Amino acid sequence: MKNLILMTAIGVILFMSRGIVGPINSLYVESLGANYAIIGLLGGVTSLTTIVFSYVWGRMSDRRSKRKLFLVGGLAALALSSGLMAIVPNYAYLLPLNILGAAAQAAYGVVSLALMGDLLEQSGRARGRQMGIYRGLGSLGFGVLAFFSGSIADRFSLRAPFGFSAGFLVIGLILALFVEESPAHPVHKETPLVASVAPPTALPLPPLFISMLLWSLVTGAVYAVWANYMVGELAFTQAEMSRLWGLASFSEFPLMILAGALSDRIGRPATLSLGFFAWTLVFLGYVATPVMPWIVVVQLIRGFAYSAFTAASMTYAAEVRAKAQRGRISGLYSSAGSIGAILGSTMGGALAQFAGTPTMILANAALIFASALYLAVVALQHRQRVAMVG
Repeated sequence: MKNLILMTAIGVILFMSRGIVGPINSLYVESLGANYAIIGLLGGVTSLTTIVFSYVWGRMSDRRSKRKLFLVGGLAALALSSGLMAIVPNYAYLLPLNILGAAAQAAYGVVSLALMGDLLEQSGRARGRQMGIYRGLGSLGFGVLAFFSGSIADRFSLRAPFGFSAGFLVIGLILALFVEESPAHPVHKETPLVASVAPPTALPLPPLFISMLLWSLVTGAVYAVWANYMVGELAFTQAEMSRLWGLASFSEFPLMILAGALSDRIGRPATLSLGFFAWTLVFLGYVATPVMPWIVVVQLIRGFAYSAFTAASMTYAAEVRAKAQRGRISGLYSSAGSIGAILGSTMGGALAQFAGTPTMILANAALIFASALYLAVVALQHRQRVAMVG
């Protein structure tokens, strides 16, 4: 219980640090002299770094049977990169800092998911709900700070949120020092991931990685320039934009718990498919109804879409293999997301620059709709296998 409380508290603080910079990040990069294409390129480099280090950290944490070292180290490096980002004179300095931050974020993200999988291993049918509580509290922390992010930037400067972010990460680092590792799992030699696939009713790995890749691609493309679209093209203020972002994140706290419980009931693939259908509506809303009060409705749908995907996919990743392979699965899950993000941010930024942001958003709406149909087929096939065995 102590570890679960600590990991949840660290997760909340981590998301607070991300929330205070998330809505204004691309605006800050733009203020340092970058255009849309460069913003997308920086996102692509960040994601490429995450691809490499996610698998490395996951594999190493399994081989060493120790995860705390990576948790502490990741938080320390994140605090350093955030603090330095607050004082850089132009966007050229962001490249090495983004690489450092991405490697650190990969260490934290992969190992924290593996640790949560270890903690929830005995939770049975309640895993989805419990993962939803853990991740939902993180979204609440993100939402609170995202809500005030634009106001802080307006009152002080676009640099100030990065300084606050570094401070939050230092607090998370201190808490991580008190996490106690569970007894190490025996790993005498590395076994293939397929070796642990036993029952025919077990969830398959490919849909998990494919859904993560596609989700990261479309959200990476749209949200790489969403703040710029809202402020620069639709004339929202920075404060209004960040509050709309925060509204969606606020809604994720109860919706994440609901989505986790829903995934326990109807299955992970079915919940993923439902979330992807909701994402289609969100992207269409950004183009068709980007005005008050309809944009508020769109952001609330976004809260459900994000919650359905996140709660279901994180639980899927945490339970699909045994403890000895959980780090590698978490690493591959994160790497799949980074591959999607690098494609999405690079292509999305370029398409928004040369064809217009609405065109880019509509293209991603079509892609996520096709992905929802694919996951619906996966869910149906899995139910049929379970019915045949049962």
